[in-house]
Amino acid sequence: MGLIVPVIAFYFFVTLVLHTDIKPGFYQLQRDNLLSQVIAISVLANILPLFVYNKRGEEQKLKGVIGASILYALWVSVMYFM
Repeated sequence: MGLIVPVIAFYFFVTLVLHTDIKPGFYQLQRDNLLSQVIAISVLANILPLFVYNKRGEEQKLKGVIGASILYALWVSVMYFM
């Protein structure tokens, strides 16, 4: 869940804000050096499952969402400095 939600959020951002499909939107963001920032914002969508799993007491799923968010943060950091 922690890996899927940011991808869905990225898709909605590209289609709704840029008014384009995912592939041309990806290349446009990459060309404009905004890809890492948009992916970082997409990871904020993990807040919703984070709160849901915390409220239900599902610690294993909560750890998975936190771990996925950390992986995305590392990926964004690497992309930012490339």
